[in-house]
Amino acid sequence: MTANLGSQEAAASSAPDGEAPDVAALDGTPGPRKGRAILGGSFNPPHVGHLRLAIEAAEALAALVSGVDLVPCAVPPHKTMTGMLPFDLRARMVEASITDLPFLRCNRLEGQRQGPSYTWDTLLAYHKAEPQTELYFILGSPDFALLPTWHRGLELPGLCHFVVVPRDGQTARDVIVTAQRLWPEARERAPLVGDGPCMALPGGGLAHFLPLPWLDVSASRLRSLWLAGRRVDFLLPRAAFEILKQSEKTVQAHWRQTEPTC
Repeated sequence: MTANLGSQEAAASSAPDGEAPDVAALDGTPGPRKGRAILGGSFNPPHVGHLRLAIEAAEALAALVSGVDLVPCAVPPHKTMTGMLPFDLRARMVEASITDLPFLRCNRLEGQRQGPSYTWDTLLAYHKAEPQTELYFILGSPDFALLPTWHRGLELPGLCHFVVVPRDGQTARDVIVTAQRLWPEARERAPLVGDGPCMALPGGGLAHFLPLPWLDVSASRLRSLWLAGRRVDFLLPRAAFEILKQSEKTVQAHWRQTEPTC
């Protein structure tokens, strides 16, 4: 299911510092304010690492969110488009892969905009369409450290909470140090989920450290296997595999170009 989001012009809203948002259960039980987690990516193609992370996040955050939106990027700001499959093809694969998972949604809003797919603009669009929804943006710890390189990256806590998943051996302490380096005013507070640290950030957003399992599946290796005619069983959802087969000429034409790294 794709959320129906409108334009990107909206004022930011967030829970007051230190105050837990109203919640809804993972099964969709209504609450005064429904949180929603967001997992963005190129999904070139969507693989089991993406889907397991979305499922694990939905379960771990069940007290705060009603599910997870997978948001395919249309024009990645920090990547070349060389080797990137067309947006519609990538979105269709995501949609087909989550058909039997009603707490996951594919949101195509970035394909409706011109220019780079900035997270700032995407979150503004969410606030425009769903102003009472608390947003939880999922990202790996290396990307959390790179937020100063993002468009208005250090202002994002005014629009969302972060769910920081450790990668590359990084620990809870690393995330605390990163948060305090990026926002000197950041302070540790009682966690809302799990027992990992939680940092209150300027703008009202929180940074939750959530040590979710992260399958180390490489999209670039998956593309190489596909191009070599090798099997990609158990790396790629079957539904996505069938769409790739149906679109083989398009896939070959794009993936045989110089490939993006992920």
